Amino acid sequence: MTVLKEFGADQELKSLYKLYLVTILFGLFLWWLIPVVAAVMFFYELQVGIAVAISVFASLLIVVGFTLYWIPRFHSSIRYVLEDDEIIVTKGVWWKTRNFVPYNRITNINIYQGPISRRLGLGKLAIQTAGFSGVSGSSGVKTAEADIFGIKNFEEIKDIIMEFVRGRKPEATETEIEVSRSKDINQQILAELQKIRKALEK
Repeated sequence: MTVLKEFGADQELKSLYKLYLVTILFGLFLWWLIPVVAAVMFFYELQVGIAVAISVFASLLIVVGFTLYWIPRFHSSIRYVLEDDEIIVTKGVWWKTRNFVPYNRITNINIYQGPISRRLGLGKLAIQTAGFSGVSGSSGVKTAEADIFGIKNFEEIKDIIMEFVRGRKPEATETEIEVSRSKDINQQILAELQKIRKALEK
């Protein structure tokens, strides 16, 4: 197979994850840590409140340290390969996943941008395929077979993929195959019943 294009996530993806981390920490500090420490200080002693604050702060430092260690490693693990017949998406630090999406199964590509990622110029391509993409929970939103995220030239990549898709004959989905088989069986049963009817009429 020929590799037509290979690329990874943009460096700004690391900045995006760090901004998410800061936002979460600010929310925890403002809406959880301060009220809890204030309540402990009110109902117990000042020393108990300080001890609780220090233990929570130490726990948060561990989480922050682990996240800052994970972000660059996760970023470097992301790899997108556009081959002549399929897309390969690889990611993961400890548990690696690799998705293979043939062009002739792709039915739709959606572009997503959150408010922070839009500010950084990043976007995500959600690639949906016939018969393989699932439905997410009660929301009824169709989940993607693969995501190409953390990239700035998402419009260009979408156009490249759609060119590959248009150049291939769509492959029948499992559902269509099952329907076809069901029709064949029904036709056979109908033919047998007609033979039996003719035999009984004689």
